[in-house]
Amino acid sequence: MQPPVKRIILATDFSETSQGAVHYAVWLAKVLGAELRPLHVFDTSRWNVLAQYYEKSGFNVVREVEETRKRGKDALKELAESFGIEAETIFTEGRAGEEAVRVATDLDADLIIMGTHGYGGWKRFTLGSVADFVSKHAPCSVLTIRPKEKQIEPMHRKKVAVISS
Repeated sequence: MQPPVKRIILATDFSETSQGAVHYAVWLAKVLGAELRPLHVFDTSRWNVLAQYYEKSGFNVVREVEETRKRGKDALKELAESFGIEAETIFTEGRAGEEAVRVATDLDADLIIMGTHGYGGWKRFTLGSVADFVSKHAPCSVLTIRPKEKQIEPMHRKKVAVISS
């Protein structure tokens, strides 16, 4: 019988909150003998700068974008090398949620693992949620890992009545 998960995509933004997702992805890939593909999406929309500022005061937006892109590629390679298993990296550009869904579709992924910032209220409304978008549009299952400080404590203090017959 074939294992249900053969190809895992780890979507990462290199933040502390994505570290939990890294641990789960590596663990699952090792346990299941699955292929692990770390993915980072470089969001160039964050670099929308008015033209008159491109060369002002030594700031060159093209050079800054290229340097940041290189740092992202290097960080992704370094992350993959830390897994202790072979992992081919995927570095794309665009909107994070849309790219994660596209890559998962193109690679026929069985699972996407990603962290979530656990935004709520106004922050969630204004920033949106990449994890929410991916969960709703992905062609496969999505495992989202919340940061430890955002996890809700279980209600273990309440007594539960057990009725036996």
